[in-house]
Amino acid sequence: MEVSLIIPVYNVEDYLDKCLQSVEKQTCKDIEVIIINDGSTDNSYEIVKKYIDRNENFQCYTIENRGLGGARNYGLEKASGEYVCFLDSDDYIDSGCIETMLNQAKKNKSDIVVCNCCDVTEDGTIISYYKNKYQKEVTNIYEEPSILFNRVSAWGKLYKKELFHELAFVSREWYEDMRMTPKLFLRAKKITYIDNALFYYVQRSGSIMNNSKVERNIEIIAAFDDLLTYFQKQGVYAQFKEVLEYLIIEHVAVAGITRVALGTGYKKKETLSKLQEYLETIPNLYQNSYIKSMDKDRRVILLFNKNRLYWLSALCIKMKKLIR
Repeated sequence: MEVSLIIPVYNVEDYLDKCLQSVEKQTCKDIEVIIINDGSTDNSYEIVKKYIDRNENFQCYTIENRGLGGARNYGLEKASGEYVCFLDSDDYIDSGCIETMLNQAKKNKSDIVVCNCCDVTEDGTIISYYKNKYQKEVTNIYEEPSILFNRVSAWGKLYKKELFHELAFVSREWYEDMRMTPKLFLRAKKITYIDNALFYYVQRSGSIMNNSKVERNIEIIAAFDDLLTYFQKQGVYAQFKEVLEYLIIEHVAVAGITRVALGTGYKKKETLSKLQEYLETIPNLYQNSYIKSMDKDRRVILLFNKNRLYWLSALCIKMKKLIR
């Protein structure tokens, strides 16, 4: 078996058919589809069973709820492929997705293959096209550290399974991909980029990143503490210090704080304060040289958030959505 496609499933009955139909249509035949029913309480398993019954390469394991990270870990334990790929059960993929990425992996002897993606609405309307930034199609983070600034999602990538040796996703916590993806990139000798959108990322109101529990955004602090500790233990923290701190700027000072500013809940003010306090523990954070590479809109948001003008950040985002 060449590729193991791991799909955690938890209460996604409204999206699951589209996801599994896209997997069923894959042109790559040397693939095992590992579905982890993560304690679903809706009709998700009944939908999964239809696909298992008619596809010999589909298999499903039902476990007590472990969260997205825990379900992925279970899938990795069951995977027999040389390569693994993750797909969230509310998203879907192009029919040639796995074959295209696998061919690139073989051609370049790649440890990771990364493709572009489309952000889509629940009805499939394309919101935006996400294009990864890179200088060379075959590279690594030692040659191009800035490739870490692309999306850190676990999905949208094909990995050599051996990269996960002694690594595991954190369970039941947000930002599990932020903890994991840069570690895998650090281990990879060759990372290949494909200039095609092969994943479709569904922006739905009930997803984790659109959840109203604003206080859970604090979990990004633990994610970065874990990530920085890993780079320190590998003896490369000094080499990647500015890159890692720019990730903090992007994901805490810009995205995280703005997400909380747009959110609701009685812990909103407390959460904003804790995120600001964390940023203030990092000396000279806003002198980072990568800030100049930010687009104008994000630099404006950063300026507002740095000066605690959160309502202006929220207003900017709302106006952009209205214009779009």
